[in-house]
Amino acid sequence: MAVNGSTITRVSAGSGVISSTTSSINVARNIAGAVAAVSEVGSALRSSSLPAAGEAIGDLSSALAAFGGGDAPDSDWRVRLSLPLWPSFRNSPVLTPLKDAGGLIFPYTPTITIASAASYNKVETVHTNFQFQAFKNSDPGAITITAPMNVSDPTEGLYWIAAVHYLRSLTKMFTGLDPKAGNPPPVVKLNGYGQFVFKNVPVVVTAFNTTLPNDCDYIGVPVVGSMAGAIEGIADSIGGLSDSLGDTFPGIPSGLTDGISSIAGGVGAIAGLAGSLGLGGKTSGGISHVPTKSSFTITLQPIYSRASARTFSLDRFVGGGYLNSPFGYI
Repeated sequence: MAVNGSTITRVSAGSGVISSTTSSINVARNIAGAVAAVSEVGSALRSSSLPAAGEAIGDLSSALAAFGGGDAPDSDWRVRLSLPLWPSFRNSPVLTPLKDAGGLIFPYTPTITIASAASYNKVETVHTNFQFQAFKNSDPGAITITAPMNVSDPTEGLYWIAAVHYLRSLTKMFTGLDPKAGNPPPVVKLNGYGQFVFKNVPVVVTAFNTTLPNDCDYIGVPVVGSMAGAIEGIADSIGGLSDSLGDTFPGIPSGLTDGISSIAGGVGAIAGLAGSLGLGGKTSGGISHVPTKSSFTITLQPIYSRASARTFSLDRFVGGGYLNSPFGYI
């Protein structure tokens, strides 16, 4: 914006007036009177009422997105999904942006649909004018989150990648070489909008989808992966070599291909264990491109164990007795 000489003169004069009257006028209590008395410095006086850190400082082009960090305080009402306690989630290089933020925090206010239902069965009674209903059970219902995920810089791009990787991971069970093989996908906690809305609600992700549109720009961001994952890739290549040799040369001794497969299995087992424990260092994942404008749709199902269901008290629930519970009921 161009600034002419007269404007500079008025601002300079206004600064002098403010300086000369500071000793006799409490600007904080009499700012309205000062504005009326010194009309030429209106803009300067208005700027004096800005909150601390409200002004632009430094190079805005280098500003980076911040999503928060650590555990959420009670005053933080943003919607968030926690990270599972399993070390592979806590130590994953790809999920580092979520760990630093304190979970998957939706940076823009999402649209959330909640439901609650009670099921009744008809009691087939003859010679009656009215149907009788017998209570069967209650269902907290699925929670659907539709969240915009706009990206404007590489930091937000890494957060987008971490969010997608996190939600993909939460729809998969432990299997194969996992130390927890056979276990279902992890349970996470949902928080948001204060204690009376979502407070430590245990949920599982039953569905996740997003669209990579063709009508927006894409930002390239550098990502890193686990060295254990790279080792696992080597194991897969060795196993593929064994299969290729067997298919290409049918007469090759089976002992050779079996030996190669054993090597691949041993390398894969070591890599799988290291990956589950967050070991193995980091390796470059190259450049990934993410859309500047997209939307996530996530379906969550509240889930409770039999033990927690047995200890549930409706009287306590109605009275707000579970507000500070680490295990939230809805």
